[in-house]
Amino acid sequence: MLVLALLCQLAVAGEQPPGEFELSYSPAQLVTSAALAHFGGLLDPQATVTWSVYVPPGYKREEPAGLLVYASPEPSGAIPEFWKPVMVAKNLIWIGADGSGNDVNVSLRVSYALLATVLGRQQFTIDPARVYITGLSGGGRVASAIAPQYPHIFRGAIYNCGANTWGEALPQRIDEVRANRYVFVTGTEDFNRKETRQVYAAYRRAGVEAISFMDISHMGHRNPGPAEFAQAIDFLDGVSVGAVN
Repeated sequence: MLVLALLCQLAVAGEQPPGEFELSYSPAQLVTSAALAHFGGLLDPQATVTWSVYVPPGYKREEPAGLLVYASPEPSGAIPEFWKPVMVAKNLIWIGADGSGNDVNVSLRVSYALLATVLGRQQFTIDPARVYITGLSGGGRVASAIAPQYPHIFRGAIYNCGANTWGEALPQRIDEVRANRYVFVTGTEDFNRKETRQVYAAYRRAGVEAISFMDISHMGHRNPGPAEFAQAIDFLDGVSVGAVN
């Protein structure tokens, strides 16, 4: 299995200081050749992939941080500036692949997100119970494809103005999906609002109880503001419960 292969990681030298920066590695520098075989030929082992990273100033190696992987709909995987204070307050590290927007093959975007978790664990001290994924619009749809397929890696997800369900068959790891936490974010002016609610309902029918639906007044098709983002992180962390409407 791909996930087992991802555990066979190579060493990446050097820990990065707090701040916003980019890290560039080839897949061959992150995982073994045996692991690369499980990507089905999608990845060029020697091609450089760049990730946008944000490490909060208070991060300390001896205190595990959470990891938030971002699936971007645009070429840049950089963090929105207005989310940085939330990442600081919640002790979360951000990693988003560049060159992984909506015009890129979905399977490749999934691969970049999985490699982001490898990179995060190699560079930083990460709490495995706080590895989450989020994305906006088409990136939210990618996040919704990843989180139920790898619930033992991603313990929670925030789907911003875009989400897909798993189709007719439940995920193979549905019991682990049910043990995780998910937030569906939309707005009264979001053109994906109805579909986002439908996917939320599908999770509920599948017995996923730890889910929240955030329907933000007057918000269009965009990432939520810092207050709503902080509420979503609190829900993933188990600080708050129930739907937010």
